[in-house]
Order: sequence, then C-alpha cells, then structure tokens
Amino acid sequence: MASPAIRPAIGMLPRHGAALLAVLVFMLLCLLAGGPAAAQLPSDQQSVQEQLIGQRAVVDSVERALGRDGLRPGDLDELRSQLDPVRSQLANAISGLEPQLAELNRRTQEIGIKPAADAPPEDASVTQERDTLLAQVSALDAVLKQVRLVKLRADQVADRITGRRRALFTDTLLARSYSVLNPDLWISAATALPIEGRGIGYLIGDWRAYADARMSAVGQMATALAGIAIVIVIFVLQFIFARPLHRADLAGPGEPLGRLKATALSALTASLSSAAAPIATLTVIALFNSVDLLPPRVNEIAQGFALAVTIVAVGRGLLIGALAPGEPRRRVMPVTDDVSALIYRHAMRGLWILAVASALHTVHRALVAPLPLTVATSAIMSIALILVAMRGIRALTAVADGEETDGSGEAGTAAANPLQWIRFPFWVLNALIIVVLVAGYVSMASFLSSRALIAVVMGCTFYLLAALINALFVDSLAGGPRVRSVAKTLGVRPASVELLAVLVAGVLKVVALIAVLLLTFGTFGTSTGDLQDILNRTTLGFTIGSSIITVGDVLSAVLFLVIGIILARAVQRWVAVAILPKTSFDTGLQNSIATIIGYMGSIAVIAMAMGRIGLNLENIALVAGALSVGIGFGLQSIVSNFVSGLILLAERPIRVGDTISVKGEEGYVRRISVRATEIETFDRAAVVIPNSDLITGMVKNFTHANTTGRVIVAVNVAYDSDADEVRDLLVGCACDHPQVLRSPPPRVFLMAFGDSYLKFELRCVVANVDYALTVKSDLHFAVLERLKAARIGIPYTPWNLYRGGRIGPPENEEPEADTPEADEPGVDETKADKPKADTPRADRRGAAGSGTA
Repeated sequence: MASPAIRPAIGMLPRHGAALLAVLVFMLLCLLAGGPAAAQLPSDQQSVQEQLIGQRAVVDSVERALGRDGLRPGDLDELRSQLDPVRSQLANAISGLEPQLAELNRRTQEIGIKPAADAPPEDASVTQERDTLLAQVSALDAVLKQVRLVKLRADQVADRITGRRRALFTDTLLARSYSVLNPDLWISAATALPIEGRGIGYLIGDWRAYADARMSAVGQMATALAGIAIVIVIFVLQFIFARPLHRADLAGPGEPLGRLKATALSALTASLSSAAAPIATLTVIALFNSVDLLPPRVNEIAQGFALAVTIVAVGRGLLIGALAPGEPRRRVMPVTDDVSALIYRHAMRGLWILAVASALHTVHRALVAPLPLTVATSAIMSIALILVAMRGIRALTAVADGEETDGSGEAGTAAANPLQWIRFPFWVLNALIIVVLVAGYVSMASFLSSRALIAVVMGCTFYLLAALINALFVDSLAGGPRVRSVAKTLGVRPASVELLAVLVAGVLKVVALIAVLLLTFGTFGTSTGDLQDILNRTTLGFTIGSSIITVGDVLSAVLFLVIGIILARAVQRWVAVAILPKTSFDTGLQNSIATIIGYMGSIAVIAMAMGRIGLNLENIALVAGALSVGIGFGLQSIVSNFVSGLILLAERPIRVGDTISVKGEEGYVRRISVRATEIETFDRAAVVIPNSDLITGMVKNFTHANTTGRVIVAVNVAYDSDADEVRDLLVGCACDHPQVLRSPPPRVFLMAFGDSYLKFELRCVVANVDYALTVKSDLHFAVLERLKAARIGIPYTPWNLYRGGRIGPPENEEPEADTPEADEPGVDETKADKPKADTPRADRRGAAGSGTA
C-alpha cells in the first residue's frame, strides 16, 4: 500500500501508469520480504525505537530538574506528572515486545542450530529462514534492552522523587517553630495581619486590571452571571434527583425499610450531597479560566477555595449518608438519634474549621505571608479542633451514660457499646496534640488533629460501604427465591451462590478498607511510608550484632504484630463463620481448615513483624538449630503434641463432634488445637487430652465413618419355650421401634445352651449412636412386656430374675412358710440396688449404649 506522501502523485498519473506503478511496488515489496532486508524492525518496533528518543529526553530532563535545590511539593508533583506517562508507555512497550521476542525464539528453536561443517548441507531456504529469524531476534532484543534500561532509569528517578517528597514532608512536619505559649508568635502574627491585608488589596487591584485588559466590563458581568447560572442549575439538578430519594424514604411511614433499600438510599444521598458543590465550584473556575480572567495567583487561591468547598461538601455528604441525622429509617450505623445528631454536628464543625484553615493557608502561600501568621493559623486550627473533639466526646459520654441508666433497655446498650472503645484513644490523642503544640511542633499538631477528623469521616464512610456490600451480596442472596433463581440461571447449587457472594463481599470490603486507609493517611503529601520515616527519625536506635534497630522499628513491629494478629483472627473467624458453613464440608473438616488458616496467618504475621525490625530469619534458623539439641529434651513432649496436632488436622482420624473413648474417658470432641484436644464428657466435664495420646494410643471412635451404632439385647428363656416364637417376638420389638434401622435388618441369634435357659441375643442397628442407650432401654421394656403377654418362662439367672413370667427366688431357696406373698413377684432389694461390677461404663454415660461396637 502506498504511503500518504505519494498518493497524490499516483492520482495525477494516467490510469495505466498508476496500475503499472502499483504492480512494481508490489513486486518490490515481495522481493524485500524474501531478502536480507527482512531483518529490519517491524513497524511497531520502529515506532517504539522512535518514541524511545523522546522518552529518554524526558527522563533526562526530569533527572536534571530533580538535582536542583529549593523544590516544593508542587514542583515534585509536576515532575512526577511528567515522568509517570513515560513510565506507562515504556511498560506497555515492554509488555508488547516481550511476546514477540518469545515467539521469535520459539521459531528459531524449531528450526534448530546450524549444521556442523562435516554434516550434510541443509536446504538453502532453511538457512535463509534461520538467518532472517536470528537477525530479527538480534534487532528486537537490542530494542527491548534499550527500553528496559530507560524504564529502569525512570523507575529510579520516580523513587528519588518519592524519597525527596517524603523527606520534604517529614522535615516540614518535624520543623519546630513557635510554642503556642510563646507571646512572640501571637504578636508577630497580629503584626503580619495588616501586611497581608494590604497584599489582598493589591491582589484584587491586579486582578481587576488583568481582567479589564482581557475583557470588557459587559463581558465580565456576563461571565459572572453565567457562573451564577451554572451554580443554580447544578443545585436545582441536585434537588430534582434527591427528591425521589426523599419520597422513597418517606413512603410507608409505618413500615421499616429493608436493609438493601436503606443502604442504597444512604449511598445515593451521600453521592448527591457530596457532588453538587464541588462540581459547581470547579465548573465556575474552569469557565473563568477559559476566558482568561484568572491570573496565576488568583487561580491558585481559587483552587484552594475549591478544596475548602470540597472538604465541607464531601464530608457533609458522607456523614449524611452514614449517620442519617433525623432519618432513622435509613440509618446504617447502630446509633440512636441523639448520638447520630451529636456526631454529625461536631464533625461538621470540625470540617468547617478545617476548610477555613485550608483556604487561609492557600491565601498565605499565594501572598507569601510571614511565617508567624501561617504558624498561628495552624495553631488556631489545631486548638479549635481539640475543643470541638473534647466537647463532642463529653456530649457523647453524657448521652451514652444517660441511655445506660434511664432503663431504656437495648437502645442504650447498642448506642453505648460502639462508642465505648473510642473515648480513651481520643482523650490520649488530644493530650498528645496539646503537648506537641506546647513543645512548638505546630505542623505536627495540625497534621494529627486534621487526620483525626478525617479518620472519623472515613470510618463512617467505610461503615456505609461495608453495609452496602453486605446488603448487595450477603443479605440479598441469603436463601430465598432470589438465590434459587440465580443458582438456576448459573446452573450451580444455591449453597455455591451463597459462598461466592460471601467471597465477593469479603474482597470488596478489603478493597474498600484499603481505599479508606489511603484516603485517610495517603493524601496531602503523606502516606504510611512517611509515618514510618517520621518514627525512624524521631526515635533512638541501638545495634544488635550487625543490625541497627530503632525504638521506632520496635514500636512499629509491635503495632504491626498486634494489628496483624487481630486481622488474622478476624479472617479465621470470617472463614469459619461466613464461608465454611456454606460449603458441603463436614464440621470436622471445617474446623481443621479454620484452625490451619489461623495458625498460618499468625506465623506469617510473626515472621513479617520480625522482618520489620531487621531480624534475618536465616540467622534465627541457625540459632534455633544450635539450640535445638539442648531444647529438644525439654520440649520433646510439646513438639510431639504439636506434630500430632498437625497430623490430626490433616489426616482427621478424629473430628469435631465425634464421640470417642480414650484412656477411660468418653465424650464429644469439642475442639482440636495443635497441642491438645478438648473432650466434653457425658457429665458435662471438659477433659483436655494431649494430641500425642490420640495418635500413639488406642482410641475408640463411635462416629468416625458414620453415626450408626449397634445395640445388643440379651434374653434368657426356659428350655420349654418356643424358640421361633421368641425370635419373632424379639424381631417385632426391634422393628416397631422408630430409631432402629431396617437395613441392615434386626437379627436374633441363639447364642448358648445354659444350665437352665436358652440364651438369645437381639442385635440391631440404630441411626444415631448417641441414642443407643435410650433405644436399648425401650427394647428392654418392650421385650419384658411381650414376654409377659406371651407367658414365656424366664429362668432365674444372675442376669435376670424372670421365671414363668413371675419374679421368684432361686430353685435351691424355698419361700418362707409364714410369708403370705411368697408366690407373688418380689425383688431382691440387696442385689437390685447394688450396681453390677461387670456393667460396661458406656451404660452409665447417658448417650452411647454398651452394645455399641
């Protein structure tokens, strides 16, 4: 195909001339495709190589600019904005070229290496193809190496910018200026106020002259009216969109809103309340910039004003969405109306203070105000936020205490508990801010006070997001026709849909938590890495061997360990409560999975916490190996129990809920840990058995394969009894009992010929071995009743006292002559009350019967 540059020339040729030229070009391309020129770079590689020149120039210029002194955060942001697009382009180029190089290498390997000199010659086309591929591989590899080199330099420059920004922020934050108790601060600030006032007057005059030079007064008035009209239209649209939401909230005042509807209304209300004012402000600023009516310094102040408006509007919208003051029906947070109103009112006061301080700082920066005035503004903001926080905590404490003591019941408890644990940390934080202000670190105080306010707003936001996610994925798909419809559509089981919903909800909540943390600690020129840098610079360090450990490292490692353990336990509990019950796994396997996840999470957190303080795990392993010989003898049993616990969790010969008998103790398995197993006996006593006893000893598990169990009922009858009748009678008693299984069927066996009796045994299987003793007792009653009805004789033996349907003495004992009731059934009181010595222990446990095997 002809290039755009020669298309006009072709159009001016005669028709046959153009056709001839096209044929010649086609033939030339065919020749080039088969000749040595085929080693040239394809078009995409050529474009990458051409762009690489400009990308290398951008990296060089940013690196030179980074070497200058006096760079401000805005300058660093500008350099980063120039570098980030280049890094993205380079990454895309690498991701596009690497598959091409891999494909060429694969084709080269398919052709094989060049034959040796003494080998038979190969076909010329194969040699030519190999040479072409090798040339292409060489050229593409060279381009890819150049791109990777420039990408590496760009990443290094980006790291330098990040480090420079963190250092600048840390220096600013830790800069010691004036103590709030120093009178010079307030005197200097008061002296600087008239200076800044005159600067504002000069700025307004310059703005007027700037605008008059670019637009007439009529045009300026029209632009201002257009800006006012834009603001009115945006707020009218907000009212129009918010009105249906208000109607939906008020519809059916006597009916509570569903969780999904309440959270959806709260989220939409928060979005609409947050968007209107910032959009209107930024639109007006864009309008004035489009007609060039804002000089640079005025534009900077306008951007600061937009930031202040955004702080108030977005904060108000998020608080309205989460707290719903005055609208308890759609409130997602478990607080009362009074608590909701108090939090909203005090948080809004703090947001207004923060917004005003932000706007004033922008004015100070644009007018290059004296340092004492800027420090005084930050100090006043911090003091005001402290006062608002203290007043809010006291008011919330009074409301919570009143609800706890006014006899209101559950409402007071529900409102007090979520706020109980935040009182002490807030008092400690306020005390710390006061100490920092007195010490003269005003920047640190303003940072802490503003971040505490932002954390409150972001905490409410995360609660709203978590409630919305749960309502969308967990509550709406927790059983019912909806989950069955989704399962039918997807062709899976309803339990699988519920499990997938819980997993998606968990992932989304983690993403929401990370986003909230980034917005709380990763804005305004700081991040979690900046906090770590602050701790490292403000704490002392000590050396252990070749490792330098600071107190900040230790504190951060301990904090990381505590938070990590809490998160690991939370994940374990979430998996055990929310995910595993929705699977088809049995209870024992669910317990094993949850336990293993908990231990793996704890071990990973401990390892990472040790890494944060600079301890090398390889060195720890060497020390542990050296001490293992001496420690092994003392910890042999503990290690044995630990390994046995892992075997129990993996092999699962014993599961949670099984009925077992070990070392004379019988009961239900309640918990399996890596050291011991807890068994609850039938008399409700908890027995802790080391795991090594369960692995190395003999354990009887009544419910390992299934819950069925065998019951044996022994009956002795006289020799003159009809054996077939006895067998039918016993089988009928078993078949009539609802707990006895029909498969396998009950069987009767003639076990022995005694001295004066025939010994029969009824053997049957019950569905649940826990009810074996109850079934055995019921069968005894039924057999006794039917033997009496059939008048089948039962001789006297040490095991039963029946003879001829009556109870009497042994044959060698004669009834007393003076006993008128000698012929009546009687009981040997002494033998009846004395427990049998050979009675199995299982007969006295109240659950599994002695006949269970």
